[in-house]
Amino acid sequence: MALIDCLHAANNARAADYQALYIAGQRVGLIRRTQKSLLADYGFHLHAQGEALHWQSQGDCAANTAFLADICRQMAKDGIVQGWRDELYPIAIDYQQLPLALVERAAMPLFGARGYGVHVNGLVQKTDGIYMWLGKRAADKPTSPNKLDQIAAGGLPYGISVFANMQKECAEEANIPAALSAQARAVGMGSYYHEVANGIRADMMFFYDLWLPADFIPSNSDGEVAEFFCYPLSEIIAMLRQDNHSIKYNSALAIIDCAIRHQLITPDEAHYQSICHLLRAQDHFGENFPV
Repeated sequence: MALIDCLHAANNARAADYQALYIAGQRVGLIRRTQKSLLADYGFHLHAQGEALHWQSQGDCAANTAFLADICRQMAKDGIVQGWRDELYPIAIDYQQLPLALVERAAMPLFGARGYGVHVNGLVQKTDGIYMWLGKRAADKPTSPNKLDQIAAGGLPYGISVFANMQKECAEEANIPAALSAQARAVGMGSYYHEVANGIRADMMFFYDLWLPADFIPSNSDGEVAEFFCYPLSEIIAMLRQDNHSIKYNSALAIIDCAIRHQLITPDEAHYQSICHLLRAQDHFGENFPV
C-alpha cells in the first residue's frame, strides 16, 4: 500500500456524478445526479440550466434556513439524514462570506456545500525525533467510530472563529489549557471530495501545529475520545503505508501534510507530486468539481 492510497480514499467521489448547485446566482454546492428526484420529493426543487442546477431562494438567510430545516428534519425522520448534531453550518461561497442559509451539519452532504474543520497536530520534540499524539474516537461517534484522529479536531459551525473553534476543540477533546492551545500555529489548509451515503463532503481543513511539553498527557472531557496514544511521526506514516483504515480518512491527510512539512516525506516518495496535488483537491478539480 502506498501513501497515495490515503489520498484516493479521501477523494473517492467522481466528478461526473455531480452537478453544480447555485443559490441566488452563487455556486455553493454539488448535487448528486441520482438524488435530484429524491430532493424534489421533499420540496427542494431545482431548475437546470445546462449542467448547472439552480434553487430559487426563499428570500434572506433566515427564510432559506427555515425552509431547508423543514426538509432536513423530514429527511432525518425518514432515515436519509443520520447522526443529527444540532449544529448549524453555513451554505456560502467560503467561510468569510455571509451565508445564504444555515443547515444542520448532518445534512450538509445532501447539498454538497463546502464544510470546514480544524485539525490540530499535537507534536512533541524528543531526542529521537518528532512524536505525534493521536486520539482514538469513541465507539459511539456518529462518524468514523474507533478510528485514530488528531489530538483535537472538529467541524467549524456557524458563528465562531477558526481560532476560537480550534481552542474549543483542544479544551473539550484533550483538556489542553487555553494558554497552551494559544501557542498553536496555523500552517495551511487541505481539502477533499468524499462521497457518503447521502451525498458528498466537499470539505476544507485548517491545519494547526501545536508543540506540546514532553510531560503533557491529554485527557478527554466530552466523551468523544476513548484514549490517546503518542507515536513517532515516522511510525504513524509507516502505519498509513501498511493500512490506511485504522486512521480517519481526513486525519490521514493532515498527518501526511505535517510529515511533508517536517521532511519525513520527501520528493523521493512514490507519487509525491500527486500526493501534494490531491492534498488540496479543491484547488485542482476546477470546472469538473465546481464548488
